[in-house]
Amino acid sequence: MRNFRFGLCFLLAASTAHAQEPENWTEFLGPRRNGIARTTGLNTDWKAKRPAVLWSAPLGEGYGSMSLFGDRLFTMHKRGQRDFIVCLDAETGKEVWAFDAAASFLDKQKICAGPRSTPTYHAGKLYCLLARGEFYCLNADDGKVLWKTNIIEGTKSPERSDDWYYWGMSGSPLIEGDLVIVQPGGNQGNSVAAYHKDTGKLVWMAGNDSAGYGSPIVIQAHGQRVIVCATGEAVLGLDAKGTVLWRHPFGNGCNCATPLWANDSLFVSAAYGVGSVLLKLDFKDGKWTVREQWSTKQFQNEFGTSIALDGVLYGCHGERRAAQLRCIDLETGKEKWSDRKPGKCALLAYEGHLICISESGVVRLLEATPQAFKVKAELTDVLTDTAWPPPALHRGRLYLRDDKKLVCVDLRR
Repeated sequence: MRNFRFGLCFLLAASTAHAQEPENWTEFLGPRRNGIARTTGLNTDWKAKRPAVLWSAPLGEGYGSMSLFGDRLFTMHKRGQRDFIVCLDAETGKEVWAFDAAASFLDKQKICAGPRSTPTYHAGKLYCLLARGEFYCLNADDGKVLWKTNIIEGTKSPERSDDWYYWGMSGSPLIEGDLVIVQPGGNQGNSVAAYHKDTGKLVWMAGNDSAGYGSPIVIQAHGQRVIVCATGEAVLGLDAKGTVLWRHPFGNGCNCATPLWANDSLFVSAAYGVGSVLLKLDFKDGKWTVREQWSTKQFQNEFGTSIALDGVLYGCHGERRAAQLRCIDLETGKEKWSDRKPGKCALLAYEGHLICISESGVVRLLEATPQAFKVKAELTDVLTDTAWPPPALHRGRLYLRDDKKLVCVDLRR
């Protein structure tokens, strides 16, 4: 009996310890693709204790974020005339390995050079999509190629590098069961593609829309797992067999923000005159229907995905110099507040706060409240160049990136 009690206590203690371990930030926008970190006990008073820069590492151009597992950080960037996938020691910033993946990409308008998407880590493997469709599965330990393909060539999707309004493959791969989901785009049943995550074999294709620039997500709706993809002209819901369950028209060919699932509702947004919509999904007698709860032109996410907290949305409205941070009621779409100070920005949420990264490089800590725009602290000297990628939070450390470097900031108390 005594041994039984000791064993039970040991198991409970081990279970509790595991539950309190910080999450691994293994994919774009974190483990739930919503930009929210569940880690607690971090520094939320930056004036009392200014977050220290633990390290800074030079990094070439690139517009994807970082994924982290254990003591390893993964990202992609331009190095010379090539685009590289790299692994850094998350504790020190030292390079562990680098893989030369492709010739560097530059869009026709010459706005952005380098990779666009974020590597996805899963079970010791790294899934990386480059701008011209080069798709790699690497061993995360040493960067060796496990398989490779090209999602544009493999799905016979149109090659659009010479199009004026085209910015390259930007969505981050999504793992769902044995599949890895990507969005090559095309009108021949090849808008969305699923590859076997272990072999790289093409399993299925679906949809007839051009490619969007956001990332696919998976949601749980009416007891079913649904893959959600924002294409260039619509939002699609698919099952793991590639069946299109529903399609809702949305966008003008430049849907860049990632769909967001919150409070059993699907939020999608795009800029350049499109706006936002909150969708409700219904399932009855084996059929799916989609209805709009509200839509508005007064909230337009360009490429920064909004964050949903406590019944409100926080996100960047507008594009170019007219961008501003807004707070919107999730259920009604009505504006709570708006402020131009952050301009174009990317967000991350933790412990009732928002970390707001302005394009200019200013890092702000905001209180997440629908009452008003409340800045608690600013860091003006951490990032010094154009900063578009969303940050990552892992083991109490905040990882930030601009055009020239990657920075690790200590958020532990």
